[in-house]
Amino acid sequence: MKSKLFAIIGMLAATTFADDYTIQSFSGEEVGTPDQYIDAEFGGSLKISASGSVENVQDGRFYVRQKFEDPFGEAPTTYQLYEGREGSDKASLAEFSLPDGIAYGFVVKAKAYSSKDADANSDIEKVYFDGKSVFAEGVTEMYVHRGVKTIALVSASAESSSSSEDTYAAAPAEESSSSAEDEYEYCDDNDPDCESEDDYNYDVQGDVGETASRANDEDYASSDAANDVTNRFGIADEVRKWSAWGLVGVAAAGIGIGIYDQMQYSDAKSAYDDVNDVIDSHKENIKNACGGKNSCYEALLWYEKQDKTSAISQLESRNKKNKDAMDSYSMARNIWFGVAAASIAGAIVLFTW
Repeated sequence: MKSKLFAIIGMLAATTFADDYTIQSFSGEEVGTPDQYIDAEFGGSLKISASGSVENVQDGRFYVRQKFEDPFGEAPTTYQLYEGREGSDKASLAEFSLPDGIAYGFVVKAKAYSSKDADANSDIEKVYFDGKSVFAEGVTEMYVHRGVKTIALVSASAESSSSSEDTYAAAPAEESSSSAEDEYEYCDDNDPDCESEDDYNYDVQGDVGETASRANDEDYASSDAANDVTNRFGIADEVRKWSAWGLVGVAAAGIGIGIYDQMQYSDAKSAYDDVNDVIDSHKENIKNACGGKNSCYEALLWYEKQDKTSAISQLESRNKKNKDAMDSYSMARNIWFGVAAASIAGAIVLFTW
């Protein structure tokens, strides 16, 4: 029983602290080497970030997160965050912005991938930061993982291209805007032949182009509303993730305390059984002294129990304390195992939400 419980708490503890897609700490001891994208401010090497984060970045400053991996697999993989100034070729890096609801500090410690299906250990070796965007060399896509979700960062080049196309497509619309307004501007509510904008009937048999345009306008309005909700409450995924990890931690603690209570219960029960054996042995001696006469045995046993200084009275008093301890540890054990089970169930719900 104990071995199974220890195995369970071991697995839960490992699950609590293991996150293959997040850098737990910047512990690399290697010297930071400048390249064409980031220059050293002083001397010939980059400076390790004193805060281990990218915050309040001044103009011209630049950061790089470097992955150090042993090609032979004998040493653990480490990461370090260095700071310097923008290099001469920074503009050639692929630039990505963060989707709504994703904190910049989270991305600094999240492993980055050039493919959404990449293995957990196949993250990009060098990732650059300027406090607003994320950069990497020679990639067209960038992904990070948060809990069980894969999040795509937004390519700056794709944003620029989309913006240019929207501007070009929108220009001719100005010519027709006035005529569209004229069509609906002089609408008398009392005129049965006049249709207001709110009462527009989609013509699925006539002008299909106009009907589709009208439907798209309303679809865009719905999309804007949905995006507004996401912008306001986009941290929900982050809250759920850390709440789930918190419940896993509570479960691990509950199992640990429950195991401790089980061990104390076992010790109390062993003491209880040992004292019971001594009491039984003492009773057997009384029975032998009475020569097998039951009346003699009952009388002597009664006198022994009435005398609080007798061996049987003292042994039974000690065993009462052992029984109270057993009951106390048994109740505490059941409570903590119940807390652990409830926490595990809650964590599963949050992780799969």
